Formats: sequence, structure tokens, C-alpha cells
Amino acid sequence: MSLKQFGKDTFIYSAGNLLIRFVSFLLVPIYTNVFTQEEFGTFSLVFTFIGFIQIFYNYGMASSLMKFYRDDPAEKKQVITTIFLTLAITSVLFSVLLLLFSGSLASILFSVDRPEWFAYIAGILVLDTLSVRAMILIRFENRPTFFTLAALANVVVSLAANILFVYVEKMGITGAIISTLISSIVSFLLVLPTIIRNLDFSTYSSKLLKKMLSFGLPFLPAAIFQIVMDLADRYLIDWIIGRDAVGVYNAGYKIGSLMLIMTTGFNLGWQPYFLSKEKDKDAPRLFSRIALLVVTVFAVIWVLFILFSEELIRIQVGSISLIGPAFWSSSSVIPIVMAGYVFLLFYDLFMPGIFYSNRSGLLPVYRAIGAGSNILLNLIFIPLWGIHGAAWATCISFALMSVPLYFKTQKLFYIPFQWGKTGTLLILGAGIFIAQYLVPFSFWTKGGIFLVFIGISGWILRGEIRSWLSARK
Repeated sequence: MSLKQFGKDTFIYSAGNLLIRFVSFLLVPIYTNVFTQEEFGTFSLVFTFIGFIQIFYNYGMASSLMKFYRDDPAEKKQVITTIFLTLAITSVLFSVLLLLFSGSLASILFSVDRPEWFAYIAGILVLDTLSVRAMILIRFENRPTFFTLAALANVVVSLAANILFVYVEKMGITGAIISTLISSIVSFLLVLPTIIRNLDFSTYSSKLLKKMLSFGLPFLPAAIFQIVMDLADRYLIDWIIGRDAVGVYNAGYKIGSLMLIMTTGFNLGWQPYFLSKEKDKDAPRLFSRIALLVVTVFAVIWVLFILFSEELIRIQVGSISLIGPAFWSSSSVIPIVMAGYVFLLFYDLFMPGIFYSNRSGLLPVYRAIGAGSNILLNLIFIPLWGIHGAAWATCISFALMSVPLYFKTQKLFYIPFQWGKTGTLLILGAGIFIAQYLVPFSFWTKGGIFLVFIGISGWILRGEIRSWLSARK
């Protein structure tokens, strides 16, 4: 795969992934203009639970699918059949357990008597477990158009269902959960032909399953630690401050997670690309160029929200603003959350060494560092600084996870990262953040600073831009 093809694939699949996840942004105006702070806090805890439990439904099998997928038709069907049949069985079993304990779970996790929510949640988890893995197959089959159309369908259905059930019918959190179930059903039906076409039950292999589990299971604790870093702060805020604060924090976090969407979209193209370059002698140099380009893009987006997050969340269409007025105080957490996801981007950029050396067992160690520090820092910072403390705890924990991983992976597979250039951009961004906090800028001053930052970014990338233009001739 060429660098040009990598860029094209990354753009297409990132666009598809952005469409799927962008529904979170499209729905923020609905939720924050309809729900109270307390209701949005409860909603946040419900979907925090869904995000957490999903990793147990997957238990590292997505990584195994990418690792063991082969071009040979016979091997390919064996890998796909073994993974999908196993996931289907275990997903149903996990969902049955959720239904059996739904009453207790609703009371313990959400402080409400709504066990029926778990009937919808159980369905969402089974369908998403299979359809998300099917989307990986679609990527491997190089079907970007279908990938993007399926993503678009998910967004349209989810948005339409939420408008109907939450905004029009006023069904509250129940309406939001039902809307998610409907979009999951549609997504599953769209990818079902892909799953069926690749299945051959006679090829199921327990021997192969053992190999897949051996590779994939180490990703499970890593994923658990990751989700703790991403989502545990909601429950800690609920415990320390209250449900209203969860709602305000999550509104800002939803906007800040634009950087997570970008990171995930990049990773959709990044993993297949670096796996295809394992034997390429030019890989370290190519990876260095990619890192500089992508970090520059992230830095520009970060600085945009450092300067304009307050203005952006108040944008109105008719009587509805991007975030409801009751949640405007969340604007100050957005750049902090985004800074954390810049560190997560570096974590993903360091992955070639882990995959090339088959050292996936190392990942739980670094994820544990991040998760442990996240919980500890949340317990210290939230009582001191409220929701801002939670945002800083997440940001710092991502850094504590990524920095030691860098030194380890450089020993496994050296990449000559251009730290002088990337460091310049990030230090400038941090300086702008501090200056904006100490002496708030006027709108026009912000615009001038942003244009200067874009100019500096272009100057830093001038060599890469010349190379790209030469390649186009």
C-alpha cells in the first residue's frame, strides 16, 4: 500500500467513522435542549455503561480478526467463521445475564427503577458486536463506498429516531435508548449479507480459536483500562459532586471527543497500513512523515477549540443552540479533553512496534498505568476543581500512559519522529491555552492568533507539502 493510497483510504474510512460517531454531535443539541442537567447526567451514565460493557462482548476479537485475516479464501473463511460464530454465542449469553440481573443493575448503576432499559441495551450490544466486526471485513474487502453508505444510514436513522422519540414524543432517556436500538438493527441488516457471504460453518476451528484468544485476550484488560480512562470520571463526578454535574461535564466532553472521533478514524487506516509495511525498509521514514502530518492537523483543531469553544457551542439554528444554555459552562473543559486525546493519538502512532514484535501482552501494563492514575487523579482533582479536575485527570493519565510506551516501542521498532517540529506546534498550542486562560482574548484577536498558528503549521510542513506536490506532477 502506497502512502498516497494510505491517505485516500484513511480519508474514506475516517469519513465513514466520522459519520457513525458524528451522530453524537448531532444529538447533543437535542439532548441538551430537551433534557435537564440531571436527566442528561443519567443518560450519560447509561451510555457510559454501554460503552464499558461492549469491551467484554468483544474481548479482543477485533484485534484477532485484523491479525489473522488472510487473503487466501479458505483461510479467510475459517478465520471469519470462527470469530463470528464465537462472538454470536458469547454475546447472546452475556445479554441473557444482563436481563437476569436488570432490576439490580438499574438500581445500582443508574439509581432508577427502569429494568426494561436493559432489554433494549442487551439487543444493542449483541447487534453492535457483530456489525462492528463486519465493518472491519468491509474495510478488508476494500469497499469504501459501501462502508460510508452504511455509516450514513446509521446516522440518518439514529437522528430521525431521536427527533421522533426524544424531541417530538418526549420519551426522554427511554426514547434515546430505543433510537439507538433501531439504528443498531438497521446497521446489522445492512452488513448481514457480508457476514453470511463469508461464513462456512464447516471451517470452524477450535484450534484456531485458541490462537486468536491467545493474541486477542491481552487486549481485553487493555480495553478495560482504556474505557476506565474514558468513562469512569462520569461515575466519580456523580459520586463526589452529583448527577447535574455529570450532565454538564458530559455535554462538554461530547464536543471534546471530536478528537477521539478523529483518532479512531485515523486508526482505521493506520493499522492496516503499518501492518502492510512490516517488511518495508522505508517504513520508519514513512511513519515519521505520517506522524508529523496527522499531529499538525490535530494541533490546528485543538487550537481552534482553545480559542473558540465558547462561541462554537452557542451557535444557534432557530431556537436550538449547539449546546443548551443550561450546559454552556461546560465550554472550558473542551480543550482539556482534546489535549488528552492528542496524547492518545501518540499512543496509536507507537503501535507498529507492538504488532511487529507480537508483544500485545505489554498493552495492559501501559493501559493500567493510565487507568490507575486516572482514578487516583480524579479522586484528588474533582473535589478541588470539579468537572475541570476530571478533565485534567483524564488528560494527564493519557500522557502517563503514552510517554513510557514510546520509550519501550522505540526499542522494538525505531521510528525517527520529528519531535522538534511536533513539539513546536504542541508547545505553541499549550502557550495559547495558558494565555487565553490568563487574559481572555477578544474575538478578532482570537482570529488573528488562529491565522498565525495556521501559518506556522504550514511553514513547519513546507517540506512535506513540496514532496506531495512533486508526487502529484
